[in-house]
Amino acid sequence: MNAKILSILAGIFLAVLVAFLGGMWTTYKNWWPWQQVDEARVAWRSFRATGRIMPLDTYARRRPDAADTRHAIHDAQAAAPGYWVINRFDADTGTYVLELFDGQGALVNTHPIDYSRIKEGGDPGEFAHIATMLPDGSVVVVWDDAPGMARLDACGAPVWAKTDQIYHHSLERGVDGYWTWASAIWNGGEDQRMIRFDPETGDILESIDLIDDVILKSPANALALQVPEEFEFDRTTQYGDRADIFHPNDVEELLPEMAAAFPQFEAGDLLISNRNIDQVAVIGRKTGAVKWSAYGPWQHQHDADFLPDGTISIFSNNTDRFRSNIIRIDPKTGVSEDMFYGKGVDFDSFIMGKQQRLPNGNWLITATIQGRVLEVTPAGKIVREYNNIIDETYNALVLYAEYLPPDYLTTVPACAK
Repeated sequence: MNAKILSILAGIFLAVLVAFLGGMWTTYKNWWPWQQVDEARVAWRSFRATGRIMPLDTYARRRPDAADTRHAIHDAQAAAPGYWVINRFDADTGTYVLELFDGQGALVNTHPIDYSRIKEGGDPGEFAHIATMLPDGSVVVVWDDAPGMARLDACGAPVWAKTDQIYHHSLERGVDGYWTWASAIWNGGEDQRMIRFDPETGDILESIDLIDDVILKSPANALALQVPEEFEFDRTTQYGDRADIFHPNDVEELLPEMAAAFPQFEAGDLLISNRNIDQVAVIGRKTGAVKWSAYGPWQHQHDADFLPDGTISIFSNNTDRFRSNIIRIDPKTGVSEDMFYGKGVDFDSFIMGKQQRLPNGNWLITATIQGRVLEVTPAGKIVREYNNIIDETYNALVLYAEYLPPDYLTTVPACAK
């Protein structure tokens, strides 16, 4: 073999090697052209399943035991009277909406959640993680993957909007304002703050920095959040640069009416959830001290709630275990229980998911990925359910659902357009 042929073969080999390594790197960094290849794969997969082009993880096979109607009331006498708010992906339009249903399951109003009305050039179908309804029928929403938080009227028009940073995961009522998480960078940013804001105006009323105001306050706090000595935080990390060490996904204030049931805490203390370390913890609002923390038996949990009986309930996603559950723990004793073990209540959401204890003792369970919402008695009987139906086989995503008492709304929302 002469030198010319060897040089040609070497050149071909080098070109193939460079193409291979370039492809591996673009895949690792999720750069173009891998993004286009991956998007085409996702689109084809969804089209084969549903006949629609849908984003990843926005649809799933409906369970065989699920109702074949969107809203089914199985036992009206056992269901809690009041409204349901459903924040869901609309497969027909490729956008997100928030819908209000009355106690009979009738649709009262639909709020479009259109990010392009919040930020010029924004994607109308931007992922809207959570939206909650205020007493006047307006809606507060955060988007997670795009900068923004907004209050929308009954027609989906912004009353106010903020696009200065990422607001994500949680919208919980406090004594004076609502709580959420805020970060300059998401997904995976280490720069995380608990934000209390005025829902009427969007003004920030309080900010508690997870690094400065909690972790660096004491060695005990750092240990509780699994941060070793002299760990160097990077507040400018981009998605994929480093491991997502916390992934905070809930913050809830201990309200005065529940404080007596938690003598080890104070009214105003904050219950937080850090998904990626399987941790729920209570932070002293005044001192920043980690007053209590626990690391399971939940796994990659969401939505930790204070309960009136002095316990804390948690939606355990149980990622890769194909069945989620609701776990309740007593922070005084450390004793925990699976609320529906052996009761035949089967639901699964490997990410996201919500749970709410209702005034009549029932539970509202949002199985996000399954596109299903259940009202379940303590004995495990499903008395009311919602399925975000696409067709005879598939449901679309339900991001969040909440129950509102009959007297919650001062104004029932209605869009005149």
